[in-house]
Amino acid sequence: MIRKSSKLSLLIASLSLAGSIIMSACGGPAASTPVPTNTTGTTTEVATATTGTTEEATATTESGGGGGTFSGDTIKIGIDLPVSGGDATIGLPTRNGMELAIRQANEKGGVTVAGKTYKLEMYFLDDVPPGGTSHDPAQSSKNADSFIADDAVLAVLGPFNSSNAQAMMPKLNQAGLCQISPSNTNETLTKPEYGKTKDYRPTGKVTYFRTAATDDIQGPAAADYAFTELGLKKVYVLDDTETYGKGVSDNFERRFKELGGESLGHDGVPKGTTDFSSIMTKVAAAGPDFVYYGGTSSNNIPLARKAMKSAGLDAPLIGGDGIGDAEYLNVAGDDAIGSYYTLAAVNVETLDEAKQFIADYNSAGFKEPLGAYSGPGFEVANIAIDAMSRATEPSRDAVCEALRNTKDFKGVLGTTSFDENGDTTNKVIGFYRADKNDKGELAWIFVDQIRFGEE
Repeated sequence: MIRKSSKLSLLIASLSLAGSIIMSACGGPAASTPVPTNTTGTTTEVATATTGTTEEATATTESGGGGGTFSGDTIKIGIDLPVSGGDATIGLPTRNGMELAIRQANEKGGVTVAGKTYKLEMYFLDDVPPGGTSHDPAQSSKNADSFIADDAVLAVLGPFNSSNAQAMMPKLNQAGLCQISPSNTNETLTKPEYGKTKDYRPTGKVTYFRTAATDDIQGPAAADYAFTELGLKKVYVLDDTETYGKGVSDNFERRFKELGGESLGHDGVPKGTTDFSSIMTKVAAAGPDFVYYGGTSSNNIPLARKAMKSAGLDAPLIGGDGIGDAEYLNVAGDDAIGSYYTLAAVNVETLDEAKQFIADYNSAGFKEPLGAYSGPGFEVANIAIDAMSRATEPSRDAVCEALRNTKDFKGVLGTTSFDENGDTTNKVIGFYRADKNDKGELAWIFVDQIRFGEE
């Protein structure tokens, strides 16, 4: 069941005119085992959708390719996600959802484009560099070059984080190669009123799409929930200084003040910080009802949660979808209890249309259980495959044109259309709390979700 909100949707319209805010996006609850993936040099891993095994293929890192008609028998779908380091518990379940969609399409015979049937192949690249601990925009930029250089790649899925999208979008746009993200939430990526779209789409054509709600919805929704539902009136705001964390926290703070809440301070804590003792001593001395922390678990926010407790600050920590993963729970342990996060997508476990997907995922042999972005991952892959089936020819240009015309796609997220900027019309924010489940295990517990933009 999804509650509807028209009150906040009016707020969103006014926020969209306020000016440029910088932000990003992130994950959902899942447990996983990190799997290192080679993403540099001249060799990349290509995962076949039918077996889930890998085979070696060469790919250059020079921009190339184009919108011409593809003449082979196998169409590749490029995927850029973080599946190692601290982001693995987000990235792996998301990739599994994408892989399942490609696998199922092949089991049905592949995809037919303009009368010819093609096999589909998953071409996956990790956006965590070798030896790295979290997503890296520079790695996503290299991955974009590899996808562009391979003419068999007719669509790209991902990335997970909006800072990575900022690195990929201009290159893919100039190559006429369309991408769909299940999780990017930075509103500046798509909305012209924030003044950034000319940088991300230099050709003027829309080649980027997403199924996630944006942070000018997610941040204010969290503020409404904290102020109205939880009755919290005083906040100390922190962010991890990255695109996503800074942006979503700014949006949160603005709305919280409009509601009558008090912000006792707002500090940026540099990415890579591991010792939060001094900042949390400062925060505790201010006496907030709660802390809002914009950022990702891979930037050590679980350690910040533990430091809150050590500083004697027994208050909730609320964040965006960047902390809604198993990494946060694993690192923070029982100190995670009392934390909340917002999810910029529907909880598929609440929808009847997702029941078959959930059953298929659970029986597919994946090591990682269903994550909050597994369903959106499955959805974006199926939307890409559907666009290929509607394309007038097997070319990047034709697939892009079909994506722009996507309307009323029925899937595991409900009904999705893309607006003129590539944003989904299916805007949902979910709320989760860290607590012990009925088995006594620490988990993210679903609390509620609200659909925006509907009367």
